[in-house]
Amino acid sequence: MNIADLLIQSPSNTSPIRDEDFMKIWEDVLEKNGFCMRHKLERNSLTDATIAPLSPSSFVGETPVHIKVIGRHMNGSFRCHIGTGKASRPIRSTELCQQMRLLAVFFKAEGSRSQLILPDFILFPTWLLHLFRYTQHGTSPGRTDVRFLENAALAKEDHIYRLNHVLNSLFRFNLRSFDQDKLRSALELANYLFDTAGLEHENLPRPVFSPSSSQPALYTTLISLLHAPRPSKIKPMCHNCSTKPASRRHLCVACYRYQLKHAAPRPLRLIVANRPGPRVSKTQSDLAFPTGDSHSLPMVFYSPKSASSLSRKHCANCGVQETHQWYRNLCGTGHWCETCKSYYLRHTKVRPAELFVKAAKRKVDVRTLVNWTASEDTIGGCINSNNSIHDNHNIHDNTSYIYSHSHSHSNSNISNNSGLDSRRSSSSIESNMPPSPVHARSRSGSAVSSGCSSPTASLFVSMPLTPPDSARVFSSPCRLPPPHLTQTHHSLVPPFSAWSSE
Repeated sequence: MNIADLLIQSPSNTSPIRDEDFMKIWEDVLEKNGFCMRHKLERNSLTDATIAPLSPSSFVGETPVHIKVIGRHMNGSFRCHIGTGKASRPIRSTELCQQMRLLAVFFKAEGSRSQLILPDFILFPTWLLHLFRYTQHGTSPGRTDVRFLENAALAKEDHIYRLNHVLNSLFRFNLRSFDQDKLRSALELANYLFDTAGLEHENLPRPVFSPSSSQPALYTTLISLLHAPRPSKIKPMCHNCSTKPASRRHLCVACYRYQLKHAAPRPLRLIVANRPGPRVSKTQSDLAFPTGDSHSLPMVFYSPKSASSLSRKHCANCGVQETHQWYRNLCGTGHWCETCKSYYLRHTKVRPAELFVKAAKRKVDVRTLVNWTASEDTIGGCINSNNSIHDNHNIHDNTSYIYSHSHSHSNSNISNNSGLDSRRSSSSIESNMPPSPVHARSRSGSAVSSGCSSPTASLFVSMPLTPPDSARVFSSPCRLPPPHLTQTHHSLVPPFSAWSSE
């Protein structure tokens, strides 16, 4: 008998935990590493517990946590339901700050009915759900489920890859080998994101790569991971035919469907029969072998793809051109994307048009939300454009004054001379004030119709200096060429009083 067999074997880092024991084990692990967890039994609240350090800390306080235990989906991913209420509405971003700043997700060893839980879990700030627009905030409708992947490289969409890449890199823990420093950093980051960064990505602080910075050390790492380029995705080949990329449980679509229908691997005769092969052109082979040698093999020419196959497919219902799998349109001609086909199978009706916009808003490029270079260029362009608008507006006022002065002297009208003095004072006052959009349009339209007496007096049309708060972008002025002045055109110019009354 071996003595090692009599000793108590310590559980490995991957050995599962029973469902009724994992919460007690988690509490003991937190208490051993200097944290305490208090359970909350409040109804209509997303707070399941609070985590706080045993020793008082100015950086880490009592943080609300929401706990989820989910099973593996049939496609290998983990789907976590994050809706709230009886109607399962999406969570609001303001509720995250007040009721669940952290989300702890534990995974079952097998399916949803398994009684064993894996020791690996993720504990991350729920501010990331707001950043990736999984919550309801502003124009974002939010979602009620999140997909977690053990391997982020298997994600189809870019935003799913980036979320899982951040979670697996920074916020994955193990109950068997718990990291105390990582938990403290996650708590500091969660409080910093909600209290300092806020819910508006325009006010997101710039990361400071300095040891003396007041920002959490994990904040700079988070921003770097969000900006990191995604590596090229390489699909494995089918384990059965080895001719097409695998997309259905290590099998291609053809082998997977044959396996489901016949409960047997797809035979080799069908693989060879459906393999795209070369074609032999009789005329080309005769030209290549004019001697007529029957023992010589003809030349092989691969047929090019037809024009119909080169044209990109599009969904006959929603119009998208990119999807994971195309399907036959069950209600007409053409193809359906995977989303429209799944909706039709579940609801037995065509996917309505109002769902197209919501699906488009959910897909967000996070790199554009945490980008500070574009904002600086926009601010610099706004300043230069603002200065040019002021200069062009002064030139426009001086041009109108020169034209009115020459027009009044050519007519030698005393009434026009008397009105000119009053218009000089009004134009000097208006030159110091930004024009309204209505006045700018009316003045530019009148100036184009009237013309100029000097070739250097060009007309300028600019946008208002004070745009609405929703779009802080200044447009550069558009310079219009001066009209050709003739004697007939000069006689049709309206008097100055016709467009000075504006």
